[in-house]
Amino acid sequence: MVFLLAVTSAAIAQKTITGKVTGAADGAGLPGVNVLVPGTSNGTSTDAKGNYSLSLPSGAKSVLFSFIGYEPQTITVGDKSVINVSLNATTKGLGEVVVVGYGTQTRRDVTGTIASVKGSDIKNLPVPDAASAIQGRVTGVDIVRSDGAPGSTPSIRIRGTGTINNADPLVIIDGIPATGLNDVNPNDIASMEILKDASSSAIYGTRAANGVVIITTKKGNYGEKLKASVNVYRGISNTIRYIPLLTAPDLAMLKQERATNDGGAVDPIWKDPYYATQRTDWQRALLRSGNVTNADVSLRGGNASSNYMLSAGYYDENGLIVNSYFKRYSVRINSEHKLGKRFKVGENMQLTYKQNSGPDTYSSQTGLIFSALRFNPAIPVHNPDGSYGSSKASNELGDINNPVYTAETTDQWGKTYRMLASVYGELEITDGLTLRANYGFDGNIYNEYNFAPKVLDQTRARDHAELFNRSTTENNQLSEIFMTYNKFFNQVHHITFTGGYSQQTYNGSFFRADRWGFNDESPDQRVLSNGNDIHDAQGNFKPANAIASGFVRGFYGYKEKYLLTVTFRADGSSRFAPDQRWGYFPAFSAGWRVSDETFFKENVKVVSNLKITGGWGQLGNQNVADFQYLAPVLKDRRYNFGDMPFTGIWNASLANPNITWEKAAMTNISLEAGFFDNKLNTTITWFNKNTRDMLVPAPEMDLHGTATIPDRNIGQLNNKGWEVEVGYQGGNHGFRYNVSANASFIKNEVTKLYDPSSYIGSTPYGRQGVEISRTYVGQPLASYYGWKTDGIYQTAADIQNDANVAHDPNKDKIKPGDVRFLDINGDGIVDDKDRVNLGSPNPKMVYGIQASGSYKGFDLSLSFAGVSGVKLYNADKMQGMDPTYSYNMYAEALNRWHGAGTSNSVPRMSKNDDNRNARVSDRFVENGSYFSLKNVSLGYTIPSKLWGRSGISDIHVYVAAQNLFILTPYTGLTPQLGYNGTPDGNRQRGVDVAAYPQARTYTFGATLNF
Repeated sequence: MVFLLAVTSAAIAQKTITGKVTGAADGAGLPGVNVLVPGTSNGTSTDAKGNYSLSLPSGAKSVLFSFIGYEPQTITVGDKSVINVSLNATTKGLGEVVVVGYGTQTRRDVTGTIASVKGSDIKNLPVPDAASAIQGRVTGVDIVRSDGAPGSTPSIRIRGTGTINNADPLVIIDGIPATGLNDVNPNDIASMEILKDASSSAIYGTRAANGVVIITTKKGNYGEKLKASVNVYRGISNTIRYIPLLTAPDLAMLKQERATNDGGAVDPIWKDPYYATQRTDWQRALLRSGNVTNADVSLRGGNASSNYMLSAGYYDENGLIVNSYFKRYSVRINSEHKLGKRFKVGENMQLTYKQNSGPDTYSSQTGLIFSALRFNPAIPVHNPDGSYGSSKASNELGDINNPVYTAETTDQWGKTYRMLASVYGELEITDGLTLRANYGFDGNIYNEYNFAPKVLDQTRARDHAELFNRSTTENNQLSEIFMTYNKFFNQVHHITFTGGYSQQTYNGSFFRADRWGFNDESPDQRVLSNGNDIHDAQGNFKPANAIASGFVRGFYGYKEKYLLTVTFRADGSSRFAPDQRWGYFPAFSAGWRVSDETFFKENVKVVSNLKITGGWGQLGNQNVADFQYLAPVLKDRRYNFGDMPFTGIWNASLANPNITWEKAAMTNISLEAGFFDNKLNTTITWFNKNTRDMLVPAPEMDLHGTATIPDRNIGQLNNKGWEVEVGYQGGNHGFRYNVSANASFIKNEVTKLYDPSSYIGSTPYGRQGVEISRTYVGQPLASYYGWKTDGIYQTAADIQNDANVAHDPNKDKIKPGDVRFLDINGDGIVDDKDRVNLGSPNPKMVYGIQASGSYKGFDLSLSFAGVSGVKLYNADKMQGMDPTYSYNMYAEALNRWHGAGTSNSVPRMSKNDDNRNARVSDRFVENGSYFSLKNVSLGYTIPSKLWGRSGISDIHVYVAAQNLFILTPYTGLTPQLGYNGTPDGNRQRGVDVAAYPQARTYTFGATLNF
């Protein structure tokens, strides 16, 4: 009886507490946290989601929570039965949780190369998308901007450009493969993980050849009281730089000189004082001040069985050019609910509405920046009667329209309605074993409107108005089920196994309609029904496609020192023929935590963490045109049999029944080290990535006709290099700081095409119709290809004695003041055989520097980004220095040759360009290296005692700037050039066509937390 009473008394005295341990930076659950009753051996550890349950012995008053890389916390129990804890990171945490495919891992267990950017690192930056925010923050990642137009999303290149086709990484948002990053409000992001190597990416094998970007949005916590946050900022933007151009007097002088050089009469317009009077700086007339406004609010919280996060955001950016803008309205709802002890359900849903308008800034005929750089500076923006100035007075003024007129009369927009949603259910079958089912939906409706009014008062006239409407609907649906087993055995063995099945389908449709001729062009009459003539009307279903996949990943850790990860995925894609659909993508990686070895601990005190990892894997890429194994036909085609016309069908393209996946095999080795209790950390990685079976168009000999040529798996490409990152965190309780730097060194080389002498060329550019880039075996992708030069011919004797043109049939047409082109093959003739590689647009080094600090409520952060060892091709300068045109020119033209010894860099003014002085050559290849302060922010958290208002936990005010300065030898508007809106994709990069320039933005904002 006494024994029973004692047992009963002990049972009554015992108490069980439960809860969740999360990281303070992002609210994510921390697995493996030690939960211990001080002074006893009674304890437990958190599971993979950060949850724990602990039975307390009689008399226990507190509980200690500790985890490597985080500050320990001791919590008084009192009468609490649920204790949730948020741990603050001390240094770069080995216990930091990173998101991997279909799960999470602690940083110390990762054997692949995964970079992580926390939402707190990019919050409140004046950028519309996450890609712009991470530039310079992640080693091995190159952010490539095509232009600075509002809402434009830069391209992401992970460890170089891995294919001549679409090289964008796979983007996963809350578990859903998605397209586009500018739909996600950056302030909703909890973390971004960039999977760079094959081992970490292989579980997404089908589309992971270009890397994977995983975005996890913020969530609430169980047992968390309601918290609210409001963030607002407002900013202004302006142009970073302008290109020096000729003034009206100088332009008139050079036009007269041109006529004299050509032995002709000077056109009267160049003798007219009106056109020798400066009236307009067209760059400043077109590029005005822009502004940006952002406001978002979020609510999060939870109870013992549910958590939630709701947010709403508004982003509005008006660009440097009038009528160019980007607006986004977003709503997000994330929640999770426990149904009993072992089952929970949840959802993540994002609704987005976007509207944008962007002018044409790529065309070498009508592009707005092109027009502003070329339009005559003597012409006013507006005439005295209020009408727009024009170049109609003479053909000598050129055939382009007033760029301000074009911008201000633009009536176009695009609207996108998008829903990105997922629902899931998760069952804990037994301790450590869970089964999860996901369903994801990514759907959007895109509407486009473009009204081109009648143009009568400009050189490029239009005698009728035109209205273009387009609508596209698309949806991706994802279904997957997978099982995860995560277990520690005897505190020595750690096993994690994940395996499952995934299926994704894509469907879509489109239509477009054009009508010409509107009797009434009033804004409220600009609808299709009011057009007079149907110019075009078409619509169809988009090609449907699907992917089915099976995947498995196993992780084993022994004493947390010896680590092994093995992954395998099989994918079947409907884009390929039935017998070519399946691709198999294996990968493995291993790690050794040297710093946990006894011999190391006893002999090396300064090194607190040392880990060596290495791995190999194969990944796939299917980002090419659909169904190239078929030969589709087009109807209503006209052709003749003899003299008789017929209407019928013909093949739109030829078929390649053997087309299949591109494959990329990657090897990498990493050394990760931490010093001085992990205050100083560094990681060095070597990688080698080989893309084979690269899909390239391959025309056959003696092939004629208009059918599209299908791709063939014949190309090979190599990217290899080094990644280095180093960071230091220090300070005391009053002052804390963090400094880090990263750099990647990448060599890109095409190793196989059709044959050693074959190449893939770019689309001809400009009014000259010139090809700027070519891709050859043994050279980097999209290298510039043209002629080398050696100054300017000064005298006729120079021409006669020049061995470069000793046998050139064009020799007699060359004049003093022309460019001296080099004869590379030594045959005494300068022709196409002398074109050579002029430089690579792929940077040899991409780097970034970050620094932040805080002191007594003040905080400062700076982010720098730069590239080195890169060449850019200034195609706009090629046109802006060409005197054969009627337009304005670069101010550099004043340094032209106008007599022996006057110039050895700029040729003479002449309309007769028999020497083709403005051909593609090294005259227009420039050093594109730059160093930029991308983002800087200074803030202050106002103490609550200063405002005394209840309910507000803190108020943070800040000022920030983006693109504050950029140091570069490049002479164009910006050295941050991408793919420039051409249809070439990766076939041409770094070619400056005077696209929409980057802006410098200043913002002021405030965040209120409740």
